[in-house]
Amino acid sequence: MIRLVFAIWLAFTTMAAAAPVLVKSGEHDGFTRLVLEYDGPVDWQVGRTEDGYALRIANKSPSYDLTETFKVIGKSRLAGISTDPNSGALNLAIACACYAIPFEFRPGIMVIDLRDGRPPKGSSFEEPLAQTAQLEANTEPVRPDITTARYDWTLQALAQLQTGQPKATNARPFTALPNSDPALQPLRDSLLHQLSRGAAQGVVDMAELHSDQTVHPAAAGEAIGPVRVGLGELPSVSMSNGLPDHDKIGAQGQACVEADRLDVASWGDDSPVFAQIAKSSEGLIAEFDKADPAVLQRAVQFHLFVGFGAEAQQLMQAFPMDLPDKPLWQSMARLVDGRPDLGSAFIGQEACDSPAALWAILAQPKLDASQRANTNAAFLAFSALPIGLRRDLGPVLADRFMAIGANDAATRVRDAILRAPGGPGPDAALLTARIEMRQGDAAAAEVTLQQMVADPGPGTATALVALVEARIAQDLPIAPDMVVALEAVAQEQTGSATAPAAIRALLLAKAASGDIEAAFALLPDAPEAEPKLWRILSLLGTDDAVLAHAVLVSSAPEPKLTPETAAKLAGRLLHLGMADSALQWLRDESRVDPLLLATIQLQRHDGRAALRALTGQYTPDALKLRALAMQQLGDEAAAAQIYAQSGDSAAEQRALSIAENWADTGVRGADPWKHLANELSPAPSPDAGAAVDKGPLAVGKQLVERSATTRDAIDALLTQVAAP
Repeated sequence: MIRLVFAIWLAFTTMAAAAPVLVKSGEHDGFTRLVLEYDGPVDWQVGRTEDGYALRIANKSPSYDLTETFKVIGKSRLAGISTDPNSGALNLAIACACYAIPFEFRPGIMVIDLRDGRPPKGSSFEEPLAQTAQLEANTEPVRPDITTARYDWTLQALAQLQTGQPKATNARPFTALPNSDPALQPLRDSLLHQLSRGAAQGVVDMAELHSDQTVHPAAAGEAIGPVRVGLGELPSVSMSNGLPDHDKIGAQGQACVEADRLDVASWGDDSPVFAQIAKSSEGLIAEFDKADPAVLQRAVQFHLFVGFGAEAQQLMQAFPMDLPDKPLWQSMARLVDGRPDLGSAFIGQEACDSPAALWAILAQPKLDASQRANTNAAFLAFSALPIGLRRDLGPVLADRFMAIGANDAATRVRDAILRAPGGPGPDAALLTARIEMRQGDAAAAEVTLQQMVADPGPGTATALVALVEARIAQDLPIAPDMVVALEAVAQEQTGSATAPAAIRALLLAKAASGDIEAAFALLPDAPEAEPKLWRILSLLGTDDAVLAHAVLVSSAPEPKLTPETAAKLAGRLLHLGMADSALQWLRDESRVDPLLLATIQLQRHDGRAALRALTGQYTPDALKLRALAMQQLGDEAAAAQIYAQSGDSAAEQRALSIAENWADTGVRGADPWKHLANELSPAPSPDAGAAVDKGPLAVGKQLVERSATTRDAIDALLTQVAAP
């Protein structure tokens, strides 16, 4: 019995020890919290990884239950969570500019907060985890597979500078790229187009590479290394333009910044940022407390590489030195921080065939199509940026592209962000919605934004504002709960740069929810929303709202709205019997629908004005209005002719009867009008010969019989035709 009890106790103990650790989560203002409850006190370590953080428990590898992790939180901070199959560590993938603060709430209860912003200086959790002796003993070293080695152009360039000869490589020959990704097709088309133009102009020599040939990028051509282009399904080609390596002349003849001075990708590497920061400024202060120009350049460029524009500017201010590229760095520092740079050193270089085109486009908030921006060069430079800069600058660059009508280039920018490893972040979803709006697909944009609003995160407020625009673009109403949420957003953003957009969205949301009075009260704070406010009133406003705001007084300022909206408001007022007020909205009659104007004039009983409006209009609807105008002017005969032209026989019959045109009624009319008209037509006067032959009594009898027939026709008419 004692053995049985002991066995049961041991089984329960084993089951309890084997129970997985449930990872719970919660979303808070400014941070996301993870809670892990172990079966007892644990010795834990948290450190940095390539894509986030790792939690390791010493001397054990507990199993984790991750089913509850994303039930109440989104992926704006925590992009992913997984367990390392080798070490048993819990890996946290981060998708934000945030840091981890772990602590032990109680013995056995572990808490990890992912907080927005930069980590505290000297935080030990930013250090990578040291590999344990157990892992080193049980894990064989990873040897790189030389069959999958890729070409490293930086190693080749350094080797060539040192020896004058290209560095030997064991990389395999290039193979055709996969052609299944449709997003790459515009790039293929652009490359083919440019290569074809160059070949036709004689500046590009093209040669087909056979399957047994391997052309090393540094082996052919002394003036400039040939570029090997693989387009998937097409044969490989090599090309050389034969121009000097440092050509400074752009496509339009202007001086352009050389590409090697803007090679941002070479200003840093994939090692941990904290290690690179220390290395980049190592030896900055030389003898006599003077800065080393080479180290200063390295430090400034590295800060730009990681997107620290303000820090780069502080370095240049703290150590004022006249370095050749300092104006370029100052401009780039402002741009990577999202600040305006109207006096940028890149102004005028948007047409360059170099990375200068990218920075010139970013520096101009109001880019227009007449500037002939080189979108291909800008996109290629953008694609070479570190992923952090791509995520930061991509939405801005895409907006510039869309402003000049380069929607395909904007889509490629979005795709370049989405294809990068790690979570793309909320800015990518907002960019997708803006592209969909620009393409006229407001319904798709609404779906994208609804998903962002339903998954709260840093971009929720911006998504809510954009969602209003998507609903308004579809002429759809807005629910009151969205108005309440927007009021909170507008209040929170008071005084910020985003406050005007929030107030505008709140105004439009109030109008589309039916609160027209409150929307007009907000108009002084968002005057640019006036055209859309009038449109919402014309489409979604109640009759009372239209009468309250669309009946203008003579002293009212001229409303700002489109001619289409003005016509809709005029139509609403016309339907309500307010013809004079409707006419006030049609100030330029040359741009007004003639039929609408004629209908308003008819309601005002101005038949002549209606006829003027219908000049040159002969559609069936126009003919009907023209006939009504003629009837208003008392010309029923002319109205009958117009009705006959339009094929409205019933209206024609009525006009003929009112005009008492019995002759035409007898010919073109329908019974009983036609029968009565024939009876009412003048009877032939009996001549003297007929009177002699038939006698006076016979003629009188004939007249009496005709009178009886006419009376019967009148009785039939009164019976069959309803009273007007």
